[in-house]
Amino acid sequence: MLRQLRIENLVLARDVLLDFAPGLNLITGETGAGKSLITGALALACGARGEAALVRQGTRRAVVEALFDLSRRPDLVEKLHRSGYSASGDEMLIRREIGSDGRSKALLGGSPVTVALLREITGDLVEVHGQHEPQALFQPETQRDLLDRAGDHDRLLTDVRRTAALVRELDARLSDLRERARARESRIEILQFRLAEFDRVRPEAGDEERLRVERERLRHAEEIGTAIQAAIEAIYEGDEAAHDRIHAAARRIRAQGSRDEEFIELAERLDDVRAQIAEITGDLRAQAEALAPDPARLEQVEERLHALERLRRRFDGAPTEDIIASAEAMRRELEELSGQDEEAAVLAADLDSQLEAYARAADKLHQARVRSAERLARSVGELLAGLAMEKARVRIEVEYEPPRPGQASEALPAGRDKVEFLLQANPGEPARPLRKVASGGELSRVMLALDIALEGRLARRTLLFDEVDQGLGGEAADRLASFLQRVAESHQVISITHLPQVAACAARHIHVSKKVRAGRTVAVVRSLEDEEDRVEELARMIGGKMVTDTARRHAEAMLASATSFKETP
Repeated sequence: MLRQLRIENLVLARDVLLDFAPGLNLITGETGAGKSLITGALALACGARGEAALVRQGTRRAVVEALFDLSRRPDLVEKLHRSGYSASGDEMLIRREIGSDGRSKALLGGSPVTVALLREITGDLVEVHGQHEPQALFQPETQRDLLDRAGDHDRLLTDVRRTAALVRELDARLSDLRERARARESRIEILQFRLAEFDRVRPEAGDEERLRVERERLRHAEEIGTAIQAAIEAIYEGDEAAHDRIHAAARRIRAQGSRDEEFIELAERLDDVRAQIAEITGDLRAQAEALAPDPARLEQVEERLHALERLRRRFDGAPTEDIIASAEAMRRELEELSGQDEEAAVLAADLDSQLEAYARAADKLHQARVRSAERLARSVGELLAGLAMEKARVRIEVEYEPPRPGQASEALPAGRDKVEFLLQANPGEPARPLRKVASGGELSRVMLALDIALEGRLARRTLLFDEVDQGLGGEAADRLASFLQRVAESHQVISITHLPQVAACAARHIHVSKKVRAGRTVAVVRSLEDEEDRVEELARMIGGKMVTDTARRHAEAMLASATSFKETP
């Protein structure tokens, strides 16, 4: 609630300090005395536009300070923290400065704050209802919220928000998966291409070394064959072949064995050499047979080596063993990537299911809103009849637009309803949206009726009414006083009034008048604490400038009656 308001050099107000009560605060004064200064100052503190014309002539700047008690609004304390500001205990101090050059500055708890953020923070704390003030009630979101509070739709709203959140989460996951799928498809193409290259070559460990050896043998087959034949001639087939000569030597040495057994052993060793020569000769002949010139095979070997070299370059020059290991790893990765398509299909099915659940929840909420709209419109209409708007009719339209299949972006947290409050002020005229037909006084009464119809379901805040009693009198004035008191049980109410019946009910009565001091007109604002002062002001409101004893007695009776009413449980 608003605890204190200080105004300095704002139009006619030179230096004003006001304390406000928690309940009903009423502002009275003669026409043109400057009562709207208070509403204008509070609007500035809450982020209304500031202009140089508001600065008192001859001064450099106008200042408005508003001190709020947030002890019953922990949600706003938390909102301040989230915005990077903190309350001093449970208090929030707003300071607004407007220079004579038109420049404006706003401070929140001593720290600079943008006017936009100031409006956001105070948007659910203060409502200013007047002829020239922007009306929160005009906003479709506000009207929808009021309807939901009237119908106690918390459970249905929770279901809609929960399913909407699930839809958004699944849609985000699916979008991420599809984004990754595009990257995955590109990766799959790369893997498939590289594996195709690998599979065309199919290298094996030791391939290159073996093929290089074979290539050398094929390239030099004649030279190698000649060398082999010469070796065979030298060791086995020639006239002077080593095989025959060793055989003859072994025979001679063996003949000496009768003289010394060691010669027999030596002869046997020579026989072993001769056997080895025979074995080597067989191997040389096998090599010679395999060395027949084969140009076709040489071409195959050359092509195979070139293919292996190209594959090596594709794999950054890695050894064949590493290339084979990389190919196996790529096959495993390809298998894993291919399996993710199933995950996307499951996720898409879950999303479709949640979209259907959202549509059902949104439809249930819509049906409840339609029923609540009828009740709330009827209740507000009945209340307006007591405020001299007997012919007025209120209608609340609830237009439902079902979400299109598969459109996750249409799963809105507050449902799919467009809510519009309409007012038919006079018979025979069409019902029109409030923003198009309601005057400041009419709108203030509609808001007052809504607050009563909602029976305290709205968070505690400060309601400032200007012109709410315009055109009222008699029994309607008494009802207005009763209505304001009822609303003040749940909210802090600040209202400008011209009706003594209303002023008599004030928990705090503030009087505004104009005085000329030192040749300058100033607004004098003071709180009427003494009963005598209140009686005098009520008498003035009853009888005009000429206050009579009869008016004073009438004023005393009004105060007594209002006090009695307040004390009656």
